[in-house]
Amino acid sequence: MITAVVVMTAAAAAERGRLAGSLDDLAHLHWVWLPLGIALEATSMAAFAAMFRRLLTARRVTPRRTEMLATIYAANAMSVSVPLAGPGLAAAYLFRRFTRLGASAMLAGWVLLASAVITTAAWGLIVVTGGLVSGHTVALAITLPVVALAVLALIATALAARHPRLRAALEEYLTQALKHGARLLRWPATDPKLALKAWAERFSALRIPPSTWALAGGDALVNWLADAAVLAVSIYAVGAAVPWQNLLLVYAAGIGAQSLSLTPGGLAITEGAISVALVASGLHVRQAVAAAVLYRLISFWLVAAVGWLIMLVKHARSPAAESVPEPALEPAPMTESAPETEPREHELVLLHGQPGSTEDWQAVLARLPAHLHAVAKDRPGYGASDRQATGFKANAQVILDDLNERGVDSAVLVAHSWASGAALQAASEAPDRVKAVVLLAGVGPGSVSIVDWLLAAPFIGPLSAKVMWRWTPWMARVRLAWLSRRQGRPLGLGEHVGLQVWGRRDSGVEPLWRAFLTEQRALLSELAELETTLPTIGVPVLLLADPADQIVPIMTAQRLVSELPDARLRLVSNAGHHLPGRAPGAVVEAITGFLAGIDDNIGLSRTQP
Repeated sequence: MITAVVVMTAAAAAERGRLAGSLDDLAHLHWVWLPLGIALEATSMAAFAAMFRRLLTARRVTPRRTEMLATIYAANAMSVSVPLAGPGLAAAYLFRRFTRLGASAMLAGWVLLASAVITTAAWGLIVVTGGLVSGHTVALAITLPVVALAVLALIATALAARHPRLRAALEEYLTQALKHGARLLRWPATDPKLALKAWAERFSALRIPPSTWALAGGDALVNWLADAAVLAVSIYAVGAAVPWQNLLLVYAAGIGAQSLSLTPGGLAITEGAISVALVASGLHVRQAVAAAVLYRLISFWLVAAVGWLIMLVKHARSPAAESVPEPALEPAPMTESAPETEPREHELVLLHGQPGSTEDWQAVLARLPAHLHAVAKDRPGYGASDRQATGFKANAQVILDDLNERGVDSAVLVAHSWASGAALQAASEAPDRVKAVVLLAGVGPGSVSIVDWLLAAPFIGPLSAKVMWRWTPWMARVRLAWLSRRQGRPLGLGEHVGLQVWGRRDSGVEPLWRAFLTEQRALLSELAELETTLPTIGVPVLLLADPADQIVPIMTAQRLVSELPDARLRLVSNAGHHLPGRAPGAVVEAITGFLAGIDDNIGLSRTQP
């Protein structure tokens, strides 16, 4: 992809005259087509919103059409504005909005999954139809088998959702296929069975009539076809003839380039892909570039601007200070009560996530009882640390070295997100120095996603990290400053935690993007080895997680509980991934109760003969 961008740039430099001509074509548009293009794009977005609303309505959650449309525009703006992480942020935003509209956490997650399946199926149908209509031998050779596989996949999915035995057989087959694929690609040897099982259970948990599936699929088709029609209108607007036979394939090339998300909304990459495909379909270079630019002005820039405008208006109309209760710790399952003892003193080491700093723990430190002595320090690569970022093993050694320097015999390690790997590594290597471990939304089996692979890949990884931590922080800081001015006071530690993380400035001995990239690659290279040591970690482990966490899925915590010899799981709903900032009270309550239970067990063992 990088090579393609370089080639396109060189070609653009060599064809300055034609590019200038393209701009001249844009200055002489047939303006009569422009309102039609805008209307078609509005139809596309309305159909997309209708699909989500139809799925929610099937389970008796009926948001207003205007409210759902505004939500979809805002989520789209978020998705196309942030490189790589944009789709994940948009999914988290949609999940939060659906729950606020009355959907349960399970229903919100199911709607996101079902919509992804429906949209992907509709997109596959568009691509297949484009290949068939084009009449090209190569396209036919590819699309005909795809048609057969797509039909079989849809039939199998529909049947598996209703028949547990078939679902189990498909889970086993896909597990083995993914394991073989992982070995061929040299991916970490994580077992995908738990993830497949969780997805299958979520997908089959809620059933809706076939007519609803069909209507939602129709909405998805209208979404794609109306957007493709905008491309056709853009070609007419620059005075060219629409290559109808190849139009869907040209459109597919552009959407495929945009889905890479290497730049915000696939900027420059998408325009280049569409231009090249149009030239291959017979358009003049000047007209192809002009049509691609006009299409993107309508389908990307205009829609994104409307989305951001909607978010600004919604925030401007919302109360200046929202009174949102802090997420609470869900009740623990009933267990045998042990004899109560006086609280014992414990040394705690608080380890921030990726990226992060000691500031992440301020709200937790302020709530800890006096008998718990906590120290929060910047990990290698961040803040005041004079070390460069590194992996789990080296981070674990830094933790143990710090205990030696402070003369601490043993401590309780409290780790958030990525740092959980370092905490478990330290407990594995030095169980006599680690009294217990508390993991907040910790990484582990099943936590690595396709985004993690992209962020760690050669060429793409460094480029993505640079763009992410140089493009988005200033946007987050502008937003935070605006919120602070609007409320007339500095923002609290638990307010807009996600924005505060994204808006963090470079600090430490190396740029933030480089520290992020180093830890991302360590996650992929060291996680598989760490997973093999889980059954040997005998210290007590407490896991805290939000079932709706969009960054580290709940299945990771469930897998850790099943593989660690002495582990328990507590849930904190509506807190998201940043538990230390959004639910400090629940974190302190869980830690205090967990250590009290350990003390009681120690006291009980000492009283027994």
